[in-house]
Amino acid sequence: MQNVFQTLITRLAKCKNEEEVRIAWVSALEKATGIEFDAEQSKRDLSYNNVIIEFKGPGKFKNKTSVSFIEAMNHRLLPYILKAAHLEKIHESDYIGIAIDNAHLCFAQVIDGEIISQHLLPISPITFNMVIEACNSSKRRAVTADTLIVDFGHSSLRGVQMMQALSDALSEAINSEEHHKIQMLFEEWRTLYGQVADLSKEQLYDIDNTLKFTFDGKEEDRIPACLFVIHTYNSLLIKLLAAEIVAAHGLTSGTAFAQELAVLTDDETLVRRIKEDIEHGRFFDAVGIKGFVEEAIFSWYLDVYTGKGMKKVADAIRNILAQLSLYRTDRLENSRDVLRDFYQNLVPETLRKSLGEFYTPDWLVEYTVDCADVKDWLSVRVLDPTCGSGSFLWEVIQRKRRAAEEKELGPAETLEMLAKTVWGFDLNPLAVQSSRTNFLISVADLLRAVPGTSFEVPVLLADAVYSPARNPSIDENIVEYSIGSQIANLKIVLPAELAFNRILLDGVFQVMGEQVEDNIEFDDCKRILQQRNLLTATTQIEWDSPLRITYDQVLNLHRKNWNGIWFRIVRNFFWSATAGEFDVVIGNPPWVRWSKLPSAYRERVKPMCEGYEIFSSTPYNGGNELDISGMITYTAADKWLKPGGKLVFVITQTHFQSPSSEGFRKFNINSTQRLVPLRIDDLKALKPFPNAANKTAVAVFKKQTGAPKYPVPYRVWNAAKGFTKAIPPHITKSEALARVDIVSKEATPVGGDGSPWAILSKGRFEVIRALSSPCKWVQGRKGITADLNGLYFLSITGQNAANGLVEITTRPDAGKRDIGKPKTFWIEPQNLYPLLKGASDFQACYFNPTHGLFAIVPNLGIRKENYLAAAAEVDANQPNLRKYFQAYKSSLEARSTYSKRMPNAPYYAIYNVGDYTFSPFKVVWAEQSGNFCSAVAGSANVPLIGSRPFVPDHKIFFVDFKEELPAYYLCGLLNSTIVKEFVESHNISIQVGDIFKHMNLAGFEKSNLQHVQLAKLCKEAHMENSFVERNTLIDKIRIIGDNILMQHISAYELLRKTDKK
Repeated sequence: MQNVFQTLITRLAKCKNEEEVRIAWVSALEKATGIEFDAEQSKRDLSYNNVIIEFKGPGKFKNKTSVSFIEAMNHRLLPYILKAAHLEKIHESDYIGIAIDNAHLCFAQVIDGEIISQHLLPISPITFNMVIEACNSSKRRAVTADTLIVDFGHSSLRGVQMMQALSDALSEAINSEEHHKIQMLFEEWRTLYGQVADLSKEQLYDIDNTLKFTFDGKEEDRIPACLFVIHTYNSLLIKLLAAEIVAAHGLTSGTAFAQELAVLTDDETLVRRIKEDIEHGRFFDAVGIKGFVEEAIFSWYLDVYTGKGMKKVADAIRNILAQLSLYRTDRLENSRDVLRDFYQNLVPETLRKSLGEFYTPDWLVEYTVDCADVKDWLSVRVLDPTCGSGSFLWEVIQRKRRAAEEKELGPAETLEMLAKTVWGFDLNPLAVQSSRTNFLISVADLLRAVPGTSFEVPVLLADAVYSPARNPSIDENIVEYSIGSQIANLKIVLPAELAFNRILLDGVFQVMGEQVEDNIEFDDCKRILQQRNLLTATTQIEWDSPLRITYDQVLNLHRKNWNGIWFRIVRNFFWSATAGEFDVVIGNPPWVRWSKLPSAYRERVKPMCEGYEIFSSTPYNGGNELDISGMITYTAADKWLKPGGKLVFVITQTHFQSPSSEGFRKFNINSTQRLVPLRIDDLKALKPFPNAANKTAVAVFKKQTGAPKYPVPYRVWNAAKGFTKAIPPHITKSEALARVDIVSKEATPVGGDGSPWAILSKGRFEVIRALSSPCKWVQGRKGITADLNGLYFLSITGQNAANGLVEITTRPDAGKRDIGKPKTFWIEPQNLYPLLKGASDFQACYFNPTHGLFAIVPNLGIRKENYLAAAAEVDANQPNLRKYFQAYKSSLEARSTYSKRMPNAPYYAIYNVGDYTFSPFKVVWAEQSGNFCSAVAGSANVPLIGSRPFVPDHKIFFVDFKEELPAYYLCGLLNSTIVKEFVESHNISIQVGDIFKHMNLAGFEKSNLQHVQLAKLCKEAHMENSFVERNTLIDKIRIIGDNILMQHISAYELLRKTDKK
């Protein structure tokens, strides 16, 4: 391409007339593009599809006021484009006009019948390439996800060039001793936003294959650094696109911002313009769009001082700008949340999932907004407290704009209404910038209609959980708020009167930020605050201490070259405190488990969550834990939802049934207000999010003083006949609804406040209500927890009766932790028991494990005396077993259960062990089966020991019995139709724990012939190996079991009626 350009320049220097200029350009363009151009057709000098070029003789374009330039634009390009648009039925503004002489060129566009010329540009490699790209595109590029992905996506040449330049600059900076600010910004972002969950080798391989750029740094930095680079690139592109939109809508004196910057040949000049106009937001401020760019984390690349590094970044930016200049950003009708889809292309899917990033499909956004059931869109105030890229805000804006048109509101009134009534928060700076740009896209035509109007996009960098919103239960004069990670760790202290006065706070922060930049001490800063009437005689005294504390911290960061962001960030967080109350809070809050949150953030928000009593009363629930979407539901409703307002969230369905969401289901948001569920749409049987198995629900709540009323309407979605569970993300709402069948059910807590919901057909819970109470005669137990199954659950591969030892072999493939290659050991068998491993070991009324594994159970309980006895026994009588444990001591000591729950235990002890573990009969069911059933586990032979009872793993729950008849009786009841229905109605299929916590069954009576008959039939079924014959027996078992349960239910109802009398 460089050779083609040089040939063109040489030929243009020799041109004597317009024809020679035209021939030189046609030759160059045909060589560069491979396109055969249509020359002099219909009096046009050159055309290809929707690109029309007008040539003039050498030196004709002295400036844009020269006669030849005006003639080329108004008398040649304009009529050509208008005629072509009429004949070809294409919108006139889609055409690209270009006027060229031998030294300059100028792009033009026809809008509303008038030709708009852009900058008169010198012919250079950049502008030559812009002409080539225009010809290749054949018309102005629409702002769609597809075009952005092609031009700037992760596989595009421009995107790869930019991300590689950023990656090289970042690796150099974080490995040097000079770039402390870049290192700080990276670590700050990494701690708060870029924590990636542990990735497997397969996941890393998939990410590496997707990324088209490399990172030359430490391996532990690689994935976070690559994500930081992607976010930086995405943020810059979004801001450049926003600037181009502003320019194209006539809000500035120029019409081609990207083009103007693209042709700047001096690297320092270009970087300075990017810094001032884009990263410092002056371009937007100048046209009245206030506070559009306020984060500075992603402006780190401006501090890359080395000539080589700067040149690579500057060249990459030029190429981005040159292509962006070919977009038509004046018409944005088909630009719904294009930034969401573009981001999903940039970030490898595996990486996005590890971060918990799942963007809501448009059809689900629309359906969720429908669920708010808004009657008057003009007046209703709406907040999305975790707005992401702004999908919900976009949908709300469109509905409000339609309502405004129906009421014949003018552009100014509509714009004012949107600014007051559509708000968004997000904690991620990239999400905030994306959402602000999407908001700008949705109102750009309104801004064009009211030039000179000041407008501030109400999308804030703010935390929906940990916000400085005033706590109704606390009345203090001082507000304390922590911002940043342990890297910066700012402890903001402000007078409450100032913190919640947005106008005054903006003024104070403006002055404080300026003075920090000038390295001024606080006393001098305070004098300026007084001079500008921001402090009164009273407040200068009363506010001195908190303002001094805050100012000095930021000043200290400035002196470490870490300033430039903090007062802007603090301003946003405190703006959220003055947002007021909203009629509707809506959105899709992040689904991130508590343990996956950054540790520093967990410590900050924990007191607030404890204040809502949102955590489960049971500290350990088989690894289950509260999802942050539950916390956001409470904080958003408490702080921003007005009494009587509705909250509509896309959240995980597990909140309504998981043990870890017990606190969530109490719905107490403060001392007087409740968050009352109105209706739930359960989509867990479907896949509304591409390639994700999320248990999705759309929940509607109302904030009120009264207690929730049950049952709650509960709609269960399933795939309609002929359709898959996966719903394509880009279909319309009507197309999505046509793919599903919706069954109306109802939900009722099975116990008191906070208990799981039973989801049943209408009226069914009332029929079987007698079952919904804690069982009075049995208790569910959990199997043993070893944490290293490959060392505890083993096969016996040999035995030596003479010395009383058996040979065991370790199983490295039985867990994620690396225990090395399989090894064999000879140990004493005294602590070996036959293992009940999982759901595959049994069926309804049939127990038949085939794996032949045995469990090492070194301790008989989890009390201090059990640990002492186990240590004494192993040390004194089992030397081989002791040596076996010693060979893996470090791995055993690293087990999470051992370190967290077993203080003072021998390092090889296991958890969930008691007398019940060794009972001769166990009625068992699986925690994760998906199809509830039960069986009775008995005993099996242990080599050199004899018969011993089966010991269940922690994925099995059971009831222990000493006698067989009660065990088989209970097993028969558990396999009845009624019990299966009831258990599955309120348990998550992969979290079926102690079912007797909320289920009371009729106790076994030896004198009851039905009870004995049921037990004997159940035992017979266990002995029957024929599947067909056993199913016949099970049918009988279910009939008798249901009869017994209905008698139990009838007795309960009779007693309840008697009590009422």
